[in-house]
Amino acid sequence: MAKKNVIPHPNKQEIKGISDKISVPETSDMLSVSFSKFKLDPICLKGRFNNHFKDNQQYISIMTSLLKVILPKITSHSYSEIGAGSNEGRQLHFHTIDDKHRTIVREVLKEYNFSDISIEQMFEGNNIYEFSASFGHVYAARIVCHKVGNILYFLFIDTNHHIYIDEKYVRESMFYEDCPQYLEDKCSYMPNDCFAVSYLDEKKIAESFDCKIKP
Repeated sequence: MAKKNVIPHPNKQEIKGISDKISVPETSDMLSVSFSKFKLDPICLKGRFNNHFKDNQQYISIMTSLLKVILPKITSHSYSEIGAGSNEGRQLHFHTIDDKHRTIVREVLKEYNFSDISIEQMFEGNNIYEFSASFGHVYAARIVCHKVGNILYFLFIDTNHHIYIDEKYVRESMFYEDCPQYLEDKCSYMPNDCFAVSYLDEKKIAESFDCKIKP
């Protein structure tokens, strides 16, 4: 008769609970990010700020760079390693929003329906920052955030670099209208004075009318 295989009972001393193998990590001083306050829906403050996208390609390019390159870079450093003055900080254009440009940030937050109290609380101290959302010189997008301890609370995206605006380079970006929620029919933006820049081909106009002055 074949001998039955008997599974021996485990030695009680060899049984270890999962908790025996878990060690509580030490408090990290690495930066982390939170999207709990983040507003992605674009807004427009006529003549002062517009974070709509030029087209879907710009949106995809910026978001891909932000998620794939920028966030891993930021969250692998401490604030002291990435703060103003460091090499990493200069690469990321990581800095506080100075007094001169806080007014427009307040206006944007107000437009996004942040309460007056929460805005005042965020502006206590010098903890409103911005940094590059996309490497390279194709798109100069920035993320504006509120730093609390080692957490960066994303507030909104400055798609077209309008917080620190340089009128020489703004051009048509003040009139961009592309919204990432448009294809889902969730975009409520439809200005009464909309200027469809994306439908104008200045070169064609110049060729058609033999214009010597730019349209």
